[in-house]
Amino acid sequence: MIQTMLVLAVIFIGVAFAVYQVYDIYYSQNVGDDEALAMREGASRASAAESAFAALRGVFPERLVSAAQRDETLSRNPEPLLRRRKSIVLEQGVKIRYLSLWTGRPVAHDWRKALLIVVLVDCLIAMFLGGLSLYTVAYEVPGATFAWMNDPVVILVLLALVILLTHAVAKLDLYLHDLYRIGRLNRYLA
Repeated sequence: MIQTMLVLAVIFIGVAFAVYQVYDIYYSQNVGDDEALAMREGASRASAAESAFAALRGVFPERLVSAAQRDETLSRNPEPLLRRRKSIVLEQGVKIRYLSLWTGRPVAHDWRKALLIVVLVDCLIAMFLGGLSLYTVAYEVPGATFAWMNDPVVILVLLALVILLTHAVAKLDLYLHDLYRIGRLNRYLA
């Protein structure tokens, strides 16, 4: 009985964390970079962007920095360039070093909406698993096919997998969006 209560408490915490992940990815998509840039500099966004561009001038050729200043989103927030500076290659336009031996074009499509939908579906699955764990305290799910639903430990493991998947999708979202924004610099370098 105590083991079941402990597992249910951990499931509750897991569901709460899954809901928090939806908030976290939504927040990072909308204000994350701007706030991080302003907090790092402790000043206004304009002066923070200028100091970030000063740091970029020490890392990238002037041609790339001036292209970033002409881009609407990167001129306000050059954080993607700072985050991905080790993987950016400037040869006949901007290219990305994905692996040590593989260099290719940046991502050409913005995947943010699709990945946010995946995170929302993961959150719904986590809430379903949490509700299922509470349902199976009082009732059993009939049938041999659904016998796994009656075991709170199995539900806990599935919930942990959903949370890990959501975390991986959030990291992938940040990575792909950075590459998408960096790839837009090719318009100004041509």
